[in-house]
Amino acid sequence: MSIAILFDLQLEVRRLFIAGSRMAEGDLRLKKILPQLQKLGESAAVFKRVAQAFIDVVEPTDKSEGAAAKLLDLSTLLNSILYTQGTTEVQGDSEEVVGTTIALSTKIPYRKLSPVIEALTSKGQGRMERINQAYEEHLLKDFRVLPAVVAALDDSYAEIADFVSQKVIPEYGEDALPVLLKQYDLNGGRAHGRRLTLVHELLRESGMELYLQAAREGSVEVRMSAIELLGNYPAQESLILEQADDKKKEIRNAAYVGLAKLGTDKAVDRLYRALTTGRDRDNAVAAIQQCEAASLTHKVIDNAEVALEQIVSATEKEEPIKQLLADLECLDEKQQPEVLDFLKKLLSTPGVMIPAAENIQEKAAQLLLWMKLPEAYEFAVGLQEVFNGRFIGYSFQAAYTTLTADEVYERFSKELREPKKKMVKDLLIAAIHQVAPSSYQQLALVRDPVSSDEEYIHKLDPRWVHLFAEIDQEELVWSLAEKPDKKITAYLVRKFQVKPKFRTHRSNAILLVLFRSGYKEAPELLMTMLEKDTANNIYYLDELQRTLLYLLPRSYADRLRVFADGFNYLSVKQQTLEIAEQLAEKPEELVTEKGTGLWGWIKNKMS
Repeated sequence: MSIAILFDLQLEVRRLFIAGSRMAEGDLRLKKILPQLQKLGESAAVFKRVAQAFIDVVEPTDKSEGAAAKLLDLSTLLNSILYTQGTTEVQGDSEEVVGTTIALSTKIPYRKLSPVIEALTSKGQGRMERINQAYEEHLLKDFRVLPAVVAALDDSYAEIADFVSQKVIPEYGEDALPVLLKQYDLNGGRAHGRRLTLVHELLRESGMELYLQAAREGSVEVRMSAIELLGNYPAQESLILEQADDKKKEIRNAAYVGLAKLGTDKAVDRLYRALTTGRDRDNAVAAIQQCEAASLTHKVIDNAEVALEQIVSATEKEEPIKQLLADLECLDEKQQPEVLDFLKKLLSTPGVMIPAAENIQEKAAQLLLWMKLPEAYEFAVGLQEVFNGRFIGYSFQAAYTTLTADEVYERFSKELREPKKKMVKDLLIAAIHQVAPSSYQQLALVRDPVSSDEEYIHKLDPRWVHLFAEIDQEELVWSLAEKPDKKITAYLVRKFQVKPKFRTHRSNAILLVLFRSGYKEAPELLMTMLEKDTANNIYYLDELQRTLLYLLPRSYADRLRVFADGFNYLSVKQQTLEIAEQLAEKPEELVTEKGTGLWGWIKNKMS
């Protein structure tokens, strides 16, 4: 009660500091407190002293002394008493402080860490770039950043959560363990399942009690992670088999993954049952793809043999087709000889070459190429003419991988000259498109031939270009044209003159080839297109467009300035004007040069 009066008095003193000390004399609110202080003063000397100081402020006998000084004396006395009545005790039971073995340093200045921590703990755009830059600069290997990094597993932006989970946290090693365990919630969502997975990477079998508790008592997401982890331990086979019959689909799926890791006889039998008779066929497929048990692969092949026979002989084909397609999905990335034998058999069976089984045909041909075995490639090449050429695309891909450029041309070029084989031609052209470089790949190759050569080089015979011009496959012509050729240049110029527009990729791709081949009129074609085209609404110049502008000779700088004034977007206008200024300063020897010097100059200007 006495302390409460002192707090009330302190509030009133603060009020007077604001209102002014002269307002204290005769203040009615203060006079109401005085009797209580005087009564307390009868039993405690300290309250008697406060009461006297209070009287000097409210009812001064000597008004010659300053009111402000008296108020300050009262405040000093009052605060001194209240400070002695404070407490430093914390509510609750005391606990022993537990240390950690974290050895991360704190040598980085906090001003560098602050933006990183903000990016890890806030929302908004641009955070991924800041985090990635911090990672590259080794700013995340700091004790003060670790809690924020682990907390980022909860980030709503999946790319950030994936990045810290897959790259950042594993690099902390055991230093991350205390923070992971502290933030881990048994009943949490997907992020806590990730925490459990990361904990397992550090604790392995020593954390078994934690994994078992999560598998039995955790939320769905945490249980899923725990069950998958338990697949690394054969002793937990019975538990995982039990989870494979859970009512929740997500738990069953996790159990299938765990069983695939186990690869035991019972695990194989359960996965096979899910594939052939259960309600989880599609989910079992994903797990079986991960299983390395050869016995399971053999079971799948045997089942596929039965399904194939049913497709050929049975009247009702819908269910066998679904089953065979699922079996083929299970064989993805399997390298056993039995798999190749079955694929050969399937792709040699006329009875499965029906429209309803088209997905099966495509999947089998894909698997044949994905095996990347010499025997598989050889068989695929032989599919060129069977079943009316429906597998010619896969045959071409296999030939492109294993045969010489001359052999590929001699073998497949004749197919494009057959006017009656439209389907075959379309399939073959689509396959060639997959190996032909795009204009952007060409651009990378000519700008940086040393580092780009291995990535973008193709091995198609030069004769293909003339063949594609002959059958009017324009895109493949400008994709494959490399060396100066009068016929190809004339073809491309003719094609370019059909509705040329700076905003279309087609026109710019053709121009790039013309510039590369040294066509003298290429600059004028580009500039005329710019001046005639209504390209004023372009809001962004891509790499190809900028490169073409840099390819203009120095004499075109003034015309390019005039063209730039027509842009509606200021950023594009400014960018084009800057290119024009750089053109005006282009060295004389580069104006007519066709070699690496010109491309080196362009690369330097665009970097």
